[in-house]
Amino acid sequence: MITRSTIAVFEQEMKQYATELRDIGLVIDREPERIAEFTHLVSLRTINRMMIPPEYGGEPIVTVGQERYYGLSCLERVIAIEELSAGDAGVFLGSPGPSMSSVIISALADSQQKERYYSHFLKGPAWSFFALTEPEKGSDATGIGTRISRNKEGRLNLDGQKYYIGNGSRASIGLVFAQTNRTPLGIQIALVDTSVQGFSATPLDTMGVRGVQLSHLTLDGFPLAEEDIIGRHLSPTKRGLWGALQTFHRMRPGVAALALGVARAAYDYVKEQRSVFSEREKVELERLEMRLHSLRSMIRSAAAEIDADVQKGYLASLSKIRAGALAEEATELALDLMGPGSMIDHPLLNKWYRDARAFEFMEGTTSIQKINVFQAYANGKMKHA
Repeated sequence: MITRSTIAVFEQEMKQYATELRDIGLVIDREPERIAEFTHLVSLRTINRMMIPPEYGGEPIVTVGQERYYGLSCLERVIAIEELSAGDAGVFLGSPGPSMSSVIISALADSQQKERYYSHFLKGPAWSFFALTEPEKGSDATGIGTRISRNKEGRLNLDGQKYYIGNGSRASIGLVFAQTNRTPLGIQIALVDTSVQGFSATPLDTMGVRGVQLSHLTLDGFPLAEEDIIGRHLSPTKRGLWGALQTFHRMRPGVAALALGVARAAYDYVKEQRSVFSEREKVELERLEMRLHSLRSMIRSAAAEIDADVQKGYLASLSKIRAGALAEEATELALDLMGPGSMIDHPLLNKWYRDARAFEFMEGTTSIQKINVFQAYANGKMKHA
């Protein structure tokens, strides 16, 4: 577990990997499918093994001080994600590894399912997906149209479509949210092997974070077994949607850290490219720097709070709101400070400006996060903000 005294060492380790992501960022932005050419890089090999517990073959990130981290705590993840996103958020999101699905696997899967899932990444670079969002329904879990049903032979089938699914067209395994009946307890999560007949995926063309290659998934009579249902060993109230809601709290600070990384990259870029500023520009940059530091503190506090009690997700929602807004404002300011034509003359700023607009739609929009915060306030759970 990371501590205050070891944070700086861990940050420095992540900065080394971030440099490799920056080097290939523009290449992957132009041609997302080429990311497979770079899986030999130390950074991508490290991301591929992040979030795999040691009992399932995970290899730690070992710092110069010999501390060992697996990325299993929320605090470890937000520190790593901020640094890697400051290198390049698109490459990080498009890199092989357990990714978001690992949070649900860790919290809800049985030992057999964990073994099956994590083994994909121990064999070499492999991608995973997390499929909740659907066409015309968005990420409204209560309106899921994908269904798990039994055919005439009594076997389980999975049918439906998922949209805007990161790494969906290159993944070998993933999680699909589906309905067994029209009640909250009827929502289940299926573990899907994409090599099985009945699964297909088509990449979508997007403006931002193109490295993650958002995809349209189709499940047509996809065969399931009982052991494919995540949390089958748990009671209905602790698996499916009810269980997943707890894991969403663990994911949200990571999205905030992604946005913070992009905002920081834009700030650092301006400071590197220019040495002389007007008084107005100095004030704007100083204000941005203070906001970056304040947001980092909030995100890490949110992560530490969730590590202590997963029910306390309101600070994570606040962090996500502020981080998404700051990423957009920081990239706009950077383009303004670099002058007319900066969209063309500075391809990295162009890319980060586009990437920053994606975070609003990850892990719940601002409206959803505000509802989370209000509910926490109404229930008397907010002690600070």
